[in-house]
Amino acid sequence: MNKSVIISVTGTQVNEFGEVDVQELVTTGVYYEKKGAYFIIYNESEITGMPGTTTSVKAESRRVTLNRMGESQHKQVFEAGLRNRGNYITPYGMMYIAVIPSKVDVSLTDSGGSINLEYELEIENQKISDNKLSLTVREA
Repeated sequence: MNKSVIISVTGTQVNEFGEVDVQELVTTGVYYEKKGAYFIIYNESEITGMPGTTTSVKAESRRVTLNRMGESQHKQVFEAGLRNRGNYITPYGMMYIAVIPSKVDVSLTDSGGSINLEYELEIENQKISDNKLSLTVREA
């Protein structure tokens, strides 16, 4: 199974002042299952501020691994209740990023579905925001 799909990504960030920033991306990509995990692969764009970057998402029942390759490089693992640290490399330099997920909900089947994450974001060991990330996959 290697399907062309339409992927909707919505990211919501609430900073310490209660200011809300929402980013939405609808794009095409590839979706497949391998050894009990679902993989979603798509290209980032100007909208996300990461043109020239390919994002790969590996979704397991209780863990989601996000891996960005290209102009920006970043690997982040989301497991509810576990703080996970990663390096975020951009053309402008590197930052240490950590996530502390409170919700990791994976509802995927062979025909598509969704991933919903809620997590606290830290940059350089300082809380930056509370975040929600929703990713929906459907056949093209």
